[in-house]
Amino acid sequence: MEKRKEKVKRVKGGLKKRRRGLSRRQKETGGDMEGNDDLLTIPGVGPKNLRKLVEKGFTGMAELKQFYKDKFHGKSTETMVEYLQSSVGIIHKNHAESITTFIQESVDEELKVLNSGARPKPKKRLTFCVEGNISVGKTTFLKRIVSDTIELRDLVEVVPEPIDKWQDVGPDHFNILDAFYADPSRYAYTFQNYVFVTRVMQERESSGGLKPLRLMERSVFSDRMVFVRAVHEAKWMNEMEISIYDSWFDPVVSVLPGLIPDAFIYLRASPDTCHKRMMHRKREEEGGVSLDYLYDLHEKHESWLFPFESGNHGVLSVSKLPSNLDNSLHPDIRDRVFYLEGDHMHSSIQKGPCFDS
Repeated sequence: MEKRKEKVKRVKGGLKKRRRGLSRRQKETGGDMEGNDDLLTIPGVGPKNLRKLVEKGFTGMAELKQFYKDKFHGKSTETMVEYLQSSVGIIHKNHAESITTFIQESVDEELKVLNSGARPKPKKRLTFCVEGNISVGKTTFLKRIVSDTIELRDLVEVVPEPIDKWQDVGPDHFNILDAFYADPSRYAYTFQNYVFVTRVMQERESSGGLKPLRLMERSVFSDRMVFVRAVHEAKWMNEMEISIYDSWFDPVVSVLPGLIPDAFIYLRASPDTCHKRMMHRKREEEGGVSLDYLYDLHEKHESWLFPFESGNHGVLSVSKLPSNLDNSLHPDIRDRVFYLEGDHMHSSIQKGPCFDS
């Protein structure tokens, strides 16, 4: 019992000494420093450095930790050491280093505790865009993916091209697709602008799906590299209009990563075959689409995806893949996969995979 009383006495004595020590330091720093006791517990912070920190706006350790998280977390410790010396005015580098080390270790420990109870992130949903000429068979291909293969029904969400939105715009039900084909020189820019808008709408509408694979019909990249290029070269979109289009294309894509697919599937068919299929399906708006236009679109697809096919430049051979990934692909797929590359390729899809059917 006597030993226990003696132990309690020693603890109380130690606490009194600590309070007296802190009280002396507070007096040295002035009355306006009250409430900053926790800063004085940081190695490297004495009365002078405390005053400098408070004058800089750090009223407690919590503010200093938050500032570190916002400005320096994940960076070299030297950046905070330099800040403490140059901006706060801490003269001795060893003091700045001690403060930085203490704050860094405290923040890392707090984040470790927080993250230990965090839920694992869900697996990333994959998006493939199916590309190809008018009437190449994209819609049929997408329908058969889910109708003919039972195993894929619960895995794949098909997102068809938003043609219905182009055929029914606003309360007056304008048909911008029909207007474009009827008078392309007047409506080319308006149509391509609205196509982009509807792809953004469609991406947002389908982004919350639970199925792990999303197959979308065409992308904003084929819009720009095939269709916008075609109407510009045909003089249906003038220099001012294409400059306006390009001025917003990159900025919008950069802030909407959902528009960037994980891979492309390119459906290939001759323009003559596409023309026959188009005549067979008899979509009213396509009555004025000529065979020459289909040849032009075919050439634009080829030059976008296979810019230097004859010399195998502009694509990466699958043999250059790591062997573990190469061996994981079925030969029928592996031999048809290539990787987008070239100065003409948009930076966000550089070296992205594409399957050539």
